[in-house]
Amino acid sequence: MKKHADGIEDSTSLEVVSRISGVEDFTGHPPSTTTTTSAAFVAGDLHDLSAEVVDLLYTQAFSGAEMTEADICEAFANVLLRHWSLCGIIVHLRGDDEQITESFIYTQARCDEAKSRRIGALLAASVGRTHAEQLIWLSEENKASALNSTKVIGEAKDSEHAEVRAALEEAGFRAGVGVPIRARGKLVGVLVAFSSEAERLRIALRGVRFIAAPIVIAIGNARRAHAMNQQRRHIEQLVEELQQRGAALEEANLELQRVGRYRSLFLARMSHELRTPLTSILGFAEILLEQEDLTDVQRRFCDRIQSSGKQLHASLNQLVDLSRLEAGHAELFLHEFSLREMLRESCAAVGRLAQKQDIKIECCTAPELATIVSDEGKLRQVVYNFFAHAIGRSLVGSRVRVRAEPAPSGRFSITVIDDGDPLGDSSHLFDPVDLDANEHGTNMNELGLIIAHRLIGVLGGTVTLETDAPRGLTVRLEFPMCPTE
Repeated sequence: MKKHADGIEDSTSLEVVSRISGVEDFTGHPPSTTTTTSAAFVAGDLHDLSAEVVDLLYTQAFSGAEMTEADICEAFANVLLRHWSLCGIIVHLRGDDEQITESFIYTQARCDEAKSRRIGALLAASVGRTHAEQLIWLSEENKASALNSTKVIGEAKDSEHAEVRAALEEAGFRAGVGVPIRARGKLVGVLVAFSSEAERLRIALRGVRFIAAPIVIAIGNARRAHAMNQQRRHIEQLVEELQQRGAALEEANLELQRVGRYRSLFLARMSHELRTPLTSILGFAEILLEQEDLTDVQRRFCDRIQSSGKQLHASLNQLVDLSRLEAGHAELFLHEFSLREMLRESCAAVGRLAQKQDIKIECCTAPELATIVSDEGKLRQVVYNFFAHAIGRSLVGSRVRVRAEPAPSGRFSITVIDDGDPLGDSSHLFDPVDLDANEHGTNMNELGLIIAHRLIGVLGGTVTLETDAPRGLTVRLEFPMCPTE
């Protein structure tokens, strides 16, 4: 290998290096007229080229502006053109479909762009097939060398690239090169350059090869930046949508609170307006029942008036209780009382309902639960509603079992077991939206269950529902021995 005094190889050395690097060199050799001055000129240009590439990569990384792949290709092409006035530069990139297609093209004004595109496509296809650099030199003064080269490479290869040579000659170019762009050993693109002067392209060849690797880095950075920007924009869009939905939910929540206040106010006023005449009706019904000269039919009607009035009075009280609970106005009045006695009285309170359906109530209280500290009125209301619910579910002639016993961590439990039909979906049992408006003769009090469920929370308790196969429902109520006010 021959070197000049400044350490730069001459044209013969350059040709050897190209072949060792896997370069497909056909249809003639590059002109061998390189001098020490031109070699030094190439070395100086490569030094400047390296500095410009570093500056370009730095700008891309830290400028904050997003660059497309076409912008990257154009920027690197302009770097080459500032150093060597080539006729055309074309960048082909491999897409998601694994096809290598044109991404950027530059041609001088005097060049035919369509013919240039055809040259670029042919060279890119050749590189894609061989995965090696493709060089074509059409120098008249080296025609003999071209023929000798053809004999070395073979007639078949010379024929394979005849179309490329013809395209170069038709466009008026004397040299063309297709440099593979690789990443991790994989061909990701092709950098094509051509010139009307073979010597000019030979001098620029090192720069064209040098530019190929930074293009891969810059395009990779551009793709990552594009993906990150897309993700950032998507996150910003999600945040904006979340803020809009949050504002809408907040507005809806305020509206629900207003509706809740209006409903509570309506229930309170309505119950007050209804209680006054209802109290009079119940009073007159009681006076009538005290009369001894009533016929059986009259007494039966008075009993019905009194019974319906008491039921309406109880419903009004429940509505008021529900409105107070929803408004958070429930207060605890704690005192010590006998749990056994409270359960016995609650069983007696639902005794008439159980008697109508011929249902037997069995109540068992553990001896160690003699007295507890709680809000007796609220606990009594909870127990009564679940007793009534169990009786309403039970079959005629069956039984309802009640068991009270200590529970871990200073708590006690009340278990109510019935023999009714298995409960399909218990998740909506305490939901006011799912109240059953139909009447089929059942004694279930859905509103009472909803109130009881709210009171359980006020008392610091929990409720567990277990469906027994093939029949029955087990309700386990658990409360602290002494709730916190």
